[in-house]
Order: sequence, then C-alpha cells, then structure tokens
Amino acid sequence: MTRRFYPLILLPASSLAVFLFELMRSHGYDSPGHRLSLFIVPILVVVLLPAFWRLYSGLLSGFADIGLHEALCLDLISYAPFLLLLVYFIPTSANVLHIGTILFVASLASAASLKLAILLYYRRSMLAEILSRPYVVLGLIVAVAAILRVSLIAANRFHGDEALYSHWGLVIASGRDVFLRSGLVVDKPPVFLYTLAFFFKVFGQSETAARLPNVLASLTGIVIVYGIADELYDRRVATLSAILLTFSPFDIQFAPTAFTDPLMVTLALASCLLALKWRYLAGGTVFGLAVMTKPTAVIFAPLLLFLTVVPLRARDSRRKAGWSPLLLGLGFAAVILAVVCWDVVIRINCVNFLSASAARYGGLHVVALDRVLPRAQGWMRHLQYLTGSRVLNITLIAGGICLLAHGLWRRKTREGWLFDWVLAAFSVYFVSVHALLSFGIWDRYLLGLAPIVVILLARVLLLPQDALLKGHKVGIGQVGYFAVLGMFLAVTVLHPTQVALRYGFPVGGDHGSFQGIDDVADYLKGNAPAGSVVFHRWLLWHYMFYLFDVPLDFYYYPSFEFVLDTSRQLATLEKYVVFPSWTNPDDLASYLTDAGWEMHELYRTYRPNGTVSFTIYRIQPLEE
Repeated sequence: MTRRFYPLILLPASSLAVFLFELMRSHGYDSPGHRLSLFIVPILVVVLLPAFWRLYSGLLSGFADIGLHEALCLDLISYAPFLLLLVYFIPTSANVLHIGTILFVASLASAASLKLAILLYYRRSMLAEILSRPYVVLGLIVAVAAILRVSLIAANRFHGDEALYSHWGLVIASGRDVFLRSGLVVDKPPVFLYTLAFFFKVFGQSETAARLPNVLASLTGIVIVYGIADELYDRRVATLSAILLTFSPFDIQFAPTAFTDPLMVTLALASCLLALKWRYLAGGTVFGLAVMTKPTAVIFAPLLLFLTVVPLRARDSRRKAGWSPLLLGLGFAAVILAVVCWDVVIRINCVNFLSASAARYGGLHVVALDRVLPRAQGWMRHLQYLTGSRVLNITLIAGGICLLAHGLWRRKTREGWLFDWVLAAFSVYFVSVHALLSFGIWDRYLLGLAPIVVILLARVLLLPQDALLKGHKVGIGQVGYFAVLGMFLAVTVLHPTQVALRYGFPVGGDHGSFQGIDDVADYLKGNAPAGSVVFHRWLLWHYMFYLFDVPLDFYYYPSFEFVLDTSRQLATLEKYVVFPSWTNPDDLASYLTDAGWEMHELYRTYRPNGTVSFTIYRIQPLEE
C-alpha cells in the first residue's frame, strides 16, 4: 500500500531536494570543502521525507481513528506545497528579492496549515464545543492583549501632554484644588482628568497609575469591538476583529499612555454598542462622557446615529424610532449640563476649557484647498501603522474593494453588505474630516479608526469563505480555510507585534526623547535645597508632574538676559538649569561666562543605548 504512494511522495521530496541543492550551490557549497554536504543533504531529504510521511501517517491514523490507507492519502496532500519550490528555477523569478526565502517559507507554512487543517477536522466537534462558548475565546484574546499592553506600561517616560494631564489629575487627587480653579488654565474637559485623579488616589503618584485607565480602556475596547461585530455580522467576524485589534500596533503602543484618546475611543464605541442593544439613554450618556473626555469624539456621531436606527428596522420595533433620538439626546445633554456646571458655574472666573483649547491650538477651521492633499498624505503615513503590515494593508485595500463590490452585487443574499459600506464610508469620512479641518497631524487622532479598520479587515479575510464555502457543512474545506487563515495571520502579525513591543513604530507615547527625566527629578529632589530656582524652557509640564509638591521655584526664561538678571537678583538661592540632549547649552554658557557667571555641570542622565538624555547645571558666579 505504501509502495503505491511512494512515487507520489517522491515528487515533493525531489522538489525540496533539488531546491536545497541549488540554494546551497549558489551560496558556495560547491567548493571542495563543502561538496560532500552539497550532495548528502538532498539525498537525506529524498530518503527522510517519505520516512517521516509514513511515520506521521501512522500517528494520524491513531489520532483520527481512521485506517492507515486513508491517513496516508490525507497526509500526502500536505506535502503538495513543496512543488511550489520549482518556481525558483523559472528565470524570471530571479528578479524577485529573496525569492528563495519567500518560496521556502510559503511552502513550509502551507504544508503546516494543511496538516493542522486535517487535525482540526478530526477534532471539529471538540473545536465547535469550545467555540460555542464565546466568552472563553474572548477571555483568551483579552488575556493575550493584556500581556502585550502591560509589558509596555513602564517602557517610556511621559510625553509632555501626558505629564500635563497627569499633573492636573494630581492636583485633584491631592485635594489641593478639586475643581481646578486656582490659577490653572485647563484646556481639556474633565472626564479623563477625574479618572486620572481616581487612579492616583487608589494607586499613588506614578506613571503606571496614570496609564492604567487607558490600558483598561484598550482591553475593554477589544470586548466592545467583539460585541459590535457580533451584532452587525456574526461570531466569526467578531472573534477575528478582536484578534486583529489585539495585535494592532496602533492599539498596542497607545494603550500604555496617558493621552485622552484611548479612553475617548472606548467610550465612543461603547455608546455605539449600547445603541445597537436598544440602550439609548445609556448610549447617549456614554457618548456624552466620550465627548467630555475629548471633544473630537463628536466625529463618531454619524456612526452612532446609524447604529441607533439599525435595531429599529424590525417591524415590531419601529414604534421606538421616535423615542430613540430623544433618549440619546437626553443622556448626552445630562452629561453636557453637568460639565457646563463644572466649567462655568463651579469654576467661576476661570477660562472655560473650550476657549483655552482654542487659544492653545488655534481653534478649528477649514484649511486652504492646496493644503488638503499634503495633509491627507500626512494622515495616510500614520494609517499604515494601524496594522503595521504591508501585506495586511494591501489585503485591506484590494480586498476592501472586492468586499464592497461583492456585497453590492450579491446584496439580496449577502448578509451585512450594507454595514460594510457604512463602515467603509465612515473610514473615508473620518480621514476626510481630519484632512479638511486644521487638526494637527498627530498620530493619536487616528486611534478611533483602528476598531473600524479591524472589523473591515476581518470581513475581507472571511470573504473567500463566505463566497465559496458559506452554506456548506463543516468539512475539510471549511477547516482547511481557517487553518490557512490562522497561519496567514500568524505570519503577517508576528513581525509588527515584535516591533510594537519594542515601541518600534513611530506612534504612541514618547520614544526615548524624555528618557531620564525621572532621574533628573530624583536628583533635584535629593540635592536642590527648598526654594531653589530651576530655569526652564522645554520641561515645565514634566516638572509639574515629576516634581509635584517639591518646594522648588520654576522660572521660564525667554532670553539669556533674563537668566543673568534673575541670577544676580537671587544671588543667595541655588539656581539650576536642565538641558535636554536635543538642545545646545553652549550659547547660554558663553553668555553667562562673559558676564562673570558659569554653568557648572552636575549630573547627566543616559538612555538605555548609552546616549546622554539630560544634563543638569548649577548657575553660579564664575570662580576666580
């Protein structure tokens, strides 16, 4: 029986052997010292691959409780991908970079996928039982997401905005100024600030405490995306969407930050899910919280309104159509009214946060027409990191066109096609709003698009199964498709995830610019006498957090003359200045030296790669 199949297994074995022979020859193994290896390796492949096939088929026969003949037939199929290696000998393939590596990895991954598909097929009842418990699968996904995100929670020091928001949270948590009224110009609504204050109150003053809310928001966002996709489509799309968001570099690198965006996005998505579940009052309230976390959440309003209408399509629920917008508006208005009371009534004689934001960022206006295209290109450069994979990005774009076209063509039988169009339209609208209005081209503004993109990408990846295998009973084709899809995802997300875990993508928090600011703070705490003067130009927001409640006076210096005059007037006080590595202290040092003063270097901080990050100087009279 085995002898009958032996010539067939020799085909992929010979293909692999010839490929390895040519690959070794092209890498210099035809020299006298390596010539023996050049011939032994291909011969061993031709001998050992059939032996492994025979041994593995025996194990498969016992595992699947099938006859050896059937096991041999099934496992023989899994070696067919090695025939792809013959493409290496086509002359035109030589023009493809790393063609040998690509062919070998593709054939090996395909062979492994087919073997996995066969194993899963014979355990499909057990697999179906596991998948019938969605919260078990979702719990595993969230657990993996938690490991990825928590591992980065202490990777960076605060970006300036993170330090400023955290300072406000500390002011509230300390009880010094619970309503932020005393000389503080606050340009952000209060929800995130009071959330930070709560975590500082519970966990103490630390970067970790400030970043925990967004880590939890990111994990909750995965659950919410699962719920939205399950409501709009089915459990397959929901599970795949949750997996894709778990491994999104954008989400991984933004979760362990203290920016307002992760919490805002999660609240906006939660309002959409609540609307889908007919919880309109709660949905409006949560959407109000999202807007009062960061006002740009209003961009989600069209999507929220559409998803409010979706549950009302059923005939027995149309009577609720008149109440749903009213309930949404009521919940939203309640939050807005509470914030207005906080911002205008309680914080009387303070600049309201909208005016402060407009003053700091210049307000929002429609940009000039000639700036729209460059701005759109700037946003698109950030968008590539939503997946971090060129293969997935190409799959999303090309497959998205096919998804929309197939849905329109099969709209009478294709479930969910309208939602595909709505999510795609929302994505275009989202980018267009940011390109047309004068938002700063900052990566964090695009975080809200990540959940939408992963749902669309999940639909694209499942399109072949829907188009070719939908309606078929669970068989080797269905199981094989999901095995190949799983292998494809493993290959495409592995590298982006590794890069994200090094904070290797240029998105998210600080990327080492402020590494060592905590050491600067520790040095000043331990060495600067109370009442000492710290001149600053770049680091005030960091000092406000890292040196919170430390009795030092911080002086912004607009010019060198200011430093000199202040030093002369406060001659009895210790005076310090800290220069980040991206600045040059020489000009100030020269100016002070000419006037009889000097900058005496006290301390340096270093990044993990050994480069200097900050240098602390004492300003003192020039020694004779």
